[in-house]
Amino acid sequence: MNNILNMAKLNLFVVGGLFCSAAFVSEAVSYMTYAKDISEESRRTGKIFYGFVPLRGVRLVVVKWSMYLLSFCQLLGKSLMVVVLYRTGGKPLVFAVLGGEMVAYLSFKLVRRDFRYWLPMPRGTSLAFSLLMRVIVKVICDFTGFLHARHPYEMGGFYWLMNMVWTQASVFGAIKLKEKFGRGVEDEMEIDMERVVNEENFQMIASVLLLLWLVAILGLFFGSEQELRKTFYSTMTAKQYTEALFDSGEDEIMGAVFENHRTYYREFEGEIKVWLGENWSGWHETRPKFLEALLKRIPIDLIPGSNIVSELAVADRLQMARRREERSALKRSVGRVLGLEKAIADAVVSELQKDR
Repeated sequence: MNNILNMAKLNLFVVGGLFCSAAFVSEAVSYMTYAKDISEESRRTGKIFYGFVPLRGVRLVVVKWSMYLLSFCQLLGKSLMVVVLYRTGGKPLVFAVLGGEMVAYLSFKLVRRDFRYWLPMPRGTSLAFSLLMRVIVKVICDFTGFLHARHPYEMGGFYWLMNMVWTQASVFGAIKLKEKFGRGVEDEMEIDMERVVNEENFQMIASVLLLLWLVAILGLFFGSEQELRKTFYSTMTAKQYTEALFDSGEDEIMGAVFENHRTYYREFEGEIKVWLGENWSGWHETRPKFLEALLKRIPIDLIPGSNIVSELAVADRLQMARRREERSALKRSVGRVLGLEKAIADAVVSELQKDR
């Protein structure tokens, strides 16, 4: 983007390269969202979020192209903002603005008690990994408008939407900032240089990107399935989404709560135990398809009869410890016997030598 804005002569290869790169990134992130959304498993086990993409008809085409256009505008808009900020105050200003955006996002997550990432990990590892993933997802969404980031486990619908609104608005803000504070260091060095894109054109570029972004967001909203449009602005947290899965009343969907960190469902573990107790025996008789996955994920203390299981596990460990002790005692006894036999043998040999 900076190379294009600095061009003294139009270079179609550079411009084409930028647009091809932006189009490739847009297609990649859009396809990831599309593939996940139309997945049969996703729509079966996460139907309160997945399924916004129509499977056929004109609306499918509208939604897919809206996804591409949305990511395209987001990438170019954010890049333009960064370049203008760099021209105004250099790297310190760029890092200050991007860092401020990141601090605001992390603070939002902390205030809503929605910071911990969903993957089940030990406490210390989980917090460190949560910070890493929150930062990564925020950066990806900043530059691509990654649609899956609206999931409550990621940014959430409300912040995802506001993040894109902020990006489009910040382009105009950066342009106004540059106009107010005059030319940057880079511009002073090239003040007499003619450019293909002048500063007067920045406002027009930003306006075109904003217009295309509005077309994309409206096409995405009105083309998607009506019952899932709320996912584009939902304020639901990860814990609330997990509880909504459990409240669905469908065993397979309810079992999906165990895919998450335990803090996500700790507040209603009592209800989970009741549900498991009522269905545990029946599941083992009918063997539903989700049972195997459920057995791999469920914490052992939530399994019905877990007290008995724990007692058996303790007894088994004690028995193994006794066996190890018995083997050790046997080895010591054998060692003593062998040592005694050696001593007797040495004594016999010594007496025979004396008789000679």
